Amino acid sequence: MNVRRVLAGLLTILPLAVLLLVVPRLPPPERVPTHWSGSRPDGWADGGELLVGVMTVVVLCALAAAALAVLQRVVPQAWSRWALTAAAAVGWGALLVYAVTVWRTGVDGPDDVGPAWALLAVLGALVAGLAGYAVHGRRLPSLAELRERVPERARTQPLRGRAVRPVEPWATEVASATMKVIGWGLAAVFTITAGVVAVSGESLVMVALVVIVGGGAALLAVAWSAVLLRVDEDGLEVRSRVLPVRVARVPAEDVVGVEVLDLDPMRWGGIGLRALPERTAYIVDGGPGIVVWKRDGRRLALQVTEGDAAARAGARTLLQAAGQRLGTGSVTSS
Repeated sequence: MNVRRVLAGLLTILPLAVLLLVVPRLPPPERVPTHWSGSRPDGWADGGELLVGVMTVVVLCALAAAALAVLQRVVPQAWSRWALTAAAAVGWGALLVYAVTVWRTGVDGPDDVGPAWALLAVLGALVAGLAGYAVHGRRLPSLAELRERVPERARTQPLRGRAVRPVEPWATEVASATMKVIGWGLAAVFTITAGVVAVSGESLVMVALVVIVGGGAALLAVAWSAVLLRVDEDGLEVRSRVLPVRVARVPAEDVVGVEVLDLDPMRWGGIGLRALPERTAYIVDGGPGIVVWKRDGRRLALQVTEGDAAARAGARTLLQAAGQRLGTGSVTSS
């Protein structure tokens, strides 16, 4: 049993117990604010309806946590971690919406509750999500267990003595028209959406949520639309050629193995950037690419559009850098 996974599930179920304790002390009032225009509310709902809605959300989050606990041998831990993080954030956020709204309605009256209190509930939800993510953690496989998964010819071998020589840096550029279209398409869609939401009189919180979510997704896609793959003595680095950011990095000491495979989109999740439970792939149109086995048990697959020879040169360079780093670590530990 994964104890940390169980604790994250308990953290997600806890809002239901807290809500049952809070309701007798903060019973739902006749009217609660649900929408603000400026600093004053201009939309209200029945307090009982708010309680029913919050109770439904909290119960669903608890049921999701229970289902993940039952299916923990089936659901990959990467999926479980994100699912419990989302459920914890939503569950605690719903609880805080009820508690803060009812409390301030009782203190200020339904016509004078400011929007800042709603933001407090959102902040609490983010903190709960981060706590769930940290508590769940990720169990690393043992090095022996991980090396058994890596094909023998692709395993990192320690290099010492005469085998140690300067690592000649290797680099190649890769561009994806798919990611470019997705990125700029998302930017256009969410810009229009944010404008419509703002014009329709929705709260600034909703506008900010649209901008943050849409902008983040668009920037991620644009950053990966054209990248530079570089291998040197420190490991593998992937930098965006569109934005001045590094989008991925695998230090040499975290490389357990490297191989060159024909990256079939049908087997790796499709074209573009694909994050799956135990692997991440960046595929332009299918073809030879470098597959890096990482210390955390995940694989990173990157297509090399210059062809098989270029991919094998990059793989050899990364294995050399990782082998020398492993050899240095072995000597130091002895």
